[in-house]
Amino acid sequence: MTKPGKTLSILIVIVLCGLGVCPQGTAPAPAATAKPFVLGVVEQFRSGVLNENRTLNIYLPPGYDEKADVRYPVIYLLDGSADEDFIHVVGIVQYNNFPWVKRVPFHVPNAR
Repeated sequence: MTKPGKTLSILIVIVLCGLGVCPQGTAPAPAATAKPFVLGVVEQFRSGVLNENRTLNIYLPPGYDEKADVRYPVIYLLDGSADEDFIHVVGIVQYNNFPWVKRVPFHVPNAR
């Protein structure tokens, strides 16, 4: 049977050795070829009704052209700030648009 003091000493040594395995420090500098990972744009507008600035996080699909004669489906996500659900929902939309999934089209042909 081990003594409580010896068990505690062994536990402290294990914890201290583990700290050396995962040092915390500054992140390595990105390589010269690193590119930003951008999911969308942020727009702000003033709400007269709420008397405050409001922030919109907007995801635009690849190849989006404001001047093109194409309609796009829209998802309105309430309370989905960039630090909350926006990233998850964009990921779900992107996944469901992969060619082998094709559940969410990025554009809808205009009916004329």
